[in-house]
Amino acid sequence: MGREHPALPDLQLIASELVTNALLHAHATWIRMSLLPTPGYWELTVTDPGLTDSTPMPRCPGVDEKHGRGLWVIDDLTLGHWDTSRSPAGDRIVRAFLPR
Repeated sequence: MGREHPALPDLQLIASELVTNALLHAHATWIRMSLLPTPGYWELTVTDPGLTDSTPMPRCPGVDEKHGRGLWVIDDLTLGHWDTSRSPAGDRIVRAFLPR
């Protein structure tokens, strides 16, 4: 049997959070995701059409809220190495760098 890379569960969680955010908050009609090995990191990038002006930012959910913690999880797993930007065409790009 093949062995999974030790980063796979964290990469799956980060990908799930970023894709879910794009679908729920950006009202994305399409999503592009890539995973690249870079020196010292896995670079996971999720791009959506940027249909809203909102910028992905961690928020402080209430104690009873069931949502709103995903970006904090990403921030913790990546040791704060994630960012968001816009492409020249206006697409939203969110990148997370998970230590390898």
